[in-house]
Amino acid sequence: MRGVFDEAGDTGSGERSSRYLVVAGIVCDNLDPLRRVVARTRRDLHKGLRQVPEFKAWHTPPQVIARILNRLARLEIEIYAAILDKQSLPAPEDPEDWYRQIYTECIRLVLAQHPRVIVTLDRRYTKASLHDKLTRAIVSAQPAGTTLSFVIADSRNEQALQTADVVAWSIFQKYTRNDEEYYRLIEEKISGETLVARQKRKPARPGG
Repeated sequence: MRGVFDEAGDTGSGERSSRYLVVAGIVCDNLDPLRRVVARTRRDLHKGLRQVPEFKAWHTPPQVIARILNRLARLEIEIYAAILDKQSLPAPEDPEDWYRQIYTECIRLVLAQHPRVIVTLDRRYTKASLHDKLTRAIVSAQPAGTTLSFVIADSRNEQALQTADVVAWSIFQKYTRNDEEYYRLIEEKISGETLVARQKRKPARPGG
């Protein structure tokens, strides 16, 4: 199986940082249908928007986002998502640990259903060593009997990654703004979704 993954939110812990960090992946046996969704949506646009190098959900018109999601919903795909509630967890010394943790959780969901996956990630880092650190973190939690391989690509060139960006953004809206409008368009395709947060302790029973 092939999977493309992207994130929404940030790894910060300040007042202006997002509460949630979302990683979402689209899994299918062939990435070409995902690429065609982007290509066909681009052809539908007026000339000005067609010149935009790539679709980034946060600055793409809502009607275009909906068009992409509706087209994705007609494909034979599975969507997986992991959501990190940063406010419920102590901030790590290295903020990128949150990023590595939530990617690991999302890909673990995929491996529970598909033991052999080629994972395509966006080229987030300019240093190869940081990409290596991310992939090592994911592999360290890989269940026995599964096989993972990684492709690091530029989302401007790999159109399938742009669909993962749109899906991650849509799930981010659900958790951050309680806006499920876009989430509902792909809800039936979601095969795994997990919220990573510190569980609150139950109050002690009287006399217990």
